[in-house]
Amino acid sequence: MKILYLAGLLLLSMWAMAEPTPFRAVYQADYKGLPVSATGIRELRQVEGDKYLFSSSAKSFFTSITEQSLFDWQDGIVPLEYQYNRKGVGKNRKDRLIFDWQSNTASFAETDYTVAPGTLDKLLYQVQMRQDLMAAGKGTWPKMHYQIADRNRLREYEFQITGEEIIETPIGKFNTVKATRIRRDSDRITTFWMAPEYDFLLIRLKQIEDKGGFELLLKEAEFNGQPLKGM
Repeated sequence: MKILYLAGLLLLSMWAMAEPTPFRAVYQADYKGLPVSATGIRELRQVEGDKYLFSSSAKSFFTSITEQSLFDWQDGIVPLEYQYNRKGVGKNRKDRLIFDWQSNTASFAETDYTVAPGTLDKLLYQVQMRQDLMAAGKGTWPKMHYQIADRNRLREYEFQITGEEIIETPIGKFNTVKATRIRRDSDRITTFWMAPEYDFLLIRLKQIEDKGGFELLLKEAEFNGQPLKGM
């Protein structure tokens, strides 16, 4: 029994430190209050050596939004650069945030500020959340706290697992866990549904707020180079 217990701990440790699995996922994106639907694409790929790029985009006839995070993998996530680009309806916006871990600083619009090791950006925390859930294992879901560099300031994000649910998609049904962001100063509700079988890949995302909100639902994906199908 003791040997099995130690083997289990070793397996969890190896899983926690495993390099991220590449994927490309396409989502139906519905924005409340807009007459058209959009397409969302999320992709994680290895670009060079230990460097990875995680990107998220949403495009419709009226607008496009693209985010991407470049990070280094050193038995964990080390953010290097975050970019955000919005074009179309409303005000165009282009952001770039650079991390310098020799000086423990982040730079935005020629403003430098101190960041502690472990600080993430507004997109990359989603990769870290998946890693944390893989390390935790079923039935021991932790509350997840992240310090986020957001333009020229720091924010705190907090999530907890609030249930399990089967989600139906155009490519089948998926068993998921539901992670909800805890907010104490806003009525906005953000919920992620992620599939443990596929390293907690995002299956559905829903955000509700006063002026509408949006929802993503998986409609096709490749995971580690193979087409993804649900139950």
